[in-house]
Amino acid sequence: MTSSITQPAQYASMFTHVKKLEYYMRYLFATVNDDKEFLTSPWPLPPQNKEKAIASYERHNQLVRDTIPPSHLLEYNVRQGWEPLCRFLEVGVAGCPMTPFPKSNSARAVKWQSYSSFIGPPILVSLILMILFSGALRRIRSVADWCCHERSRLLQLLSKGKGKDS
Repeated sequence: MTSSITQPAQYASMFTHVKKLEYYMRYLFATVNDDKEFLTSPWPLPPQNKEKAIASYERHNQLVRDTIPPSHLLEYNVRQGWEPLCRFLEVGVAGCPMTPFPKSNSARAVKWQSYSSFIGPPILVSLILMILFSGALRRIRSVADWCCHERSRLLQLLSKGKGKDS
């Protein structure tokens, strides 16, 4: 999972908006893994320490449980669907959606989103440049056609002028 998020960030030097993602990912990995090496190591980043990451996750969850009153905290797994969420938000059965709960945060979806955010802007710029280039080529062709037409007209005028002089 980590590589699907960090791979696009390794190209951060090419795009300023991705550079911010690189800084965030380095800070996040250094914090979660309790390892400052993530802040300075070159790409690709070193592998995360699974034990440290899980311990950091558990510490964070416990801090949230200790800080927020139980009446204002919902510990929720998306696999539970809409019912616990609607109950916590005090939405009646009529207000709770009947559609299946969305499943768009899979590893594949996250990987696709990270790559599309990296690939999308250059594709858009390329498309715009192609449109502008084709418009310029059409304009050049029409000017070239006009020049050829004017050249032949001028040659005809010159040949008629020479015929009168002889």
